[in-house]
Amino acid sequence: MTSQSRPESTLSAREQPGVSGLGSSVYGGRPNFALVRDGGPDGGTLTLYELLPADQATARRERLERSNPNRQLVADSFEDVFGESDSLEVDHWDWDEWTAVKIRQLSGNRLRSILPLVRETLGGTGIDDSSVTGSGQGKVFLPETAGVRLAVGFVGVKPIQRVDRMRAFCRGIARMSDEECYYWHAKCRSPSSPNGEKALRTLLTDHIK
Repeated sequence: MTSQSRPESTLSAREQPGVSGLGSSVYGGRPNFALVRDGGPDGGTLTLYELLPADQATARRERLERSNPNRQLVADSFEDVFGESDSLEVDHWDWDEWTAVKIRQLSGNRLRSILPLVRETLGGTGIDDSSVTGSGQGKVFLPETAGVRLAVGFVGVKPIQRVDRMRAFCRGIARMSDEECYYWHAKCRSPSSPNGEKALRTLLTDHIK
């Protein structure tokens, strides 16, 4: 059987009509991250999740707790967070024994400061950002490269107090290459590198007095 005559059931996720190959090959092309927008006062909230098999989430939690009992990993079942979503990505893959690991939830000035980064990052992947950058509620699934970039942004901007520093930080993340984002993503979440987030904030905002 040639590649041109393969039945649809054997096509990869990237090739099937209406379904994008959003993730790494390790997970068969399924999404690695997701954004959830909830409406509310002062612009609502925007939450970034990483999607992981339950056993990997448990192993990561245990590593964090051994390194620093005060660092917590919040993981909900995929069904609890996305079970009511009508996205094609939810129906296409089997999500049993998968979790949604909360990276950060942003609101207020932090949310407003990171929205340009969200729009630019999603725009670069061809994903419509309107469901998570407008008002009301929405969900969108992300490929790994976009999720890693936003993870660095969400983690780093959370403790910043001044709006000018928030905006400078997010602009700095937008200018980074994919390789730089992967480097800082690994550094910020590593139990053996507790000062990774602080180092990144210093790098991108220390010039603002």
